[in-house]
Amino acid sequence: MSASYLAAIATRRTRYALTDKSTIPDDKIEYILKECLLHTPYGWDSNCGRLVLMVGEKHRQLWSLIRESVTKGLEGDHLATVQKRIDGFHAAYGSVLFWDDQAILDGLIESMPPKYTPVVPILAAKSAGMLQSTVWTALAMEGMGASLQHNAYDPAVAEQICATFGFPKTWRSTAIMPFGIPYAPPTDKKFASADERFILVKD
Repeated sequence: MSASYLAAIATRRTRYALTDKSTIPDDKIEYILKECLLHTPYGWDSNCGRLVLMVGEKHRQLWSLIRESVTKGLEGDHLATVQKRIDGFHAAYGSVLFWDDQAILDGLIESMPPKYTPVVPILAAKSAGMLQSTVWTALAMEGMGASLQHNAYDPAVAEQICATFGFPKTWRSTAIMPFGIPYAPPTDKKFASADERFILVKD
């Protein structure tokens, strides 16, 4: 039974060469994202994760905003490299924006004994990673390519996104995932040996 799941996660690769086309309609993408949200576990059932699906002009507006913000102060080859990469994201079909609602996490911290409070952000980060991996794999199973970007880790960029699109100020960005039908194969991937990273302990 696990073979189909393992095959699915093997299809999830970082894909930068994306078209502005999708293999499935927007309502199917919305369904997939909601299912991923529903079935991702959260510590203390905080359910702090939030997803935003952007397609069309809103998607392009997002990456125009990011391009303007992250290229400030860059010059020469570094500027050209960053612009080229962001232009590729701009040309994709859409983006999934991943957030945590910090207000929920702050409330959780206030409600529990101090000895447990350091664990709250750790568990939130684990859940964010699980949600991102699940969405990424689900899109890959539909024939879509994607990559995980972190441009909005800069609070100034995240605040600008929230202000522009009307998202709550308490949302904290965990990732942005541009996606679309890939037009080029993924680059060769080098794997570190699983045998060197695995230990079996038993009687």
